[in-house]
Amino acid sequence: MKRTPERIEALAAEYVLGSLHGAARRRFERWMMESVRIRQEVWFWEEKLGHLGTRIEEEQPPASVWAGIERRLWPQVDKAGGAEAANEGAGRWFWPSWSILATAAALVLAVVLLQHPEPGVDDHLSGAIVQADVTDPLWLVSQSVLDRQLKLRPVAATAAQQGKDYELWIVPEDGQPLSLGVIPVGDTYRVTLDDEARKLLSNSRTLAISLEPVGGSPTGQPTGPILHVAKLYRL
Repeated sequence: MKRTPERIEALAAEYVLGSLHGAARRRFERWMMESVRIRQEVWFWEEKLGHLGTRIEEEQPPASVWAGIERRLWPQVDKAGGAEAANEGAGRWFWPSWSILATAAALVLAVVLLQHPEPGVDDHLSGAIVQADVTDPLWLVSQSVLDRQLKLRPVAATAAQQGKDYELWIVPEDGQPLSLGVIPVGDTYRVTLDDEARKLLSNSRTLAISLEPVGGSPTGQPTGPILHVAKLYRL
């Protein structure tokens, strides 16, 4: 599959919205590991369209709501007692048109977002936590300066052994590691960085994961084996 700019843009948008699944998603995540340009495209769509991927549960309104809408749209049909005709005639026109209108509104929103970006210049760190005998990365890592968040998105990570937890650390250039908390495997882990953590990570760009007792290290420093060390890259 050729990595044309158009294909990368489309796949990045699908990836952020969660509509890229299975082997295609895993392949695209490998591309992200290999290309700074692709990671930049993913970051762009996360900033612009990430919030549109929030899942909203479908809820069926009562039949009386539809009846009220029909009476407002086609009062002359209702007076004549032709509600069934309205459903067969005008109703067929209205609902497809509403779908087209909603699609057009979404396109207009996307254009507005692209033409009027949010103020401020963001700076990103990106990378992956990998293991030698695992094909896919265990976690994909990203950090945004503007929202002060560090995110770990699990890919091939599995739960820690019974009675243990994974703990995430910033490894500074000098001094002791700083804990960023216990990582729950299965969900994207988000942690808001304070000023000290942001400064340490900006300077060293190095993270580590240790194996600790349930709930994390009891001493504030790594007590178990260091399982993984990852270097982040600035986009």
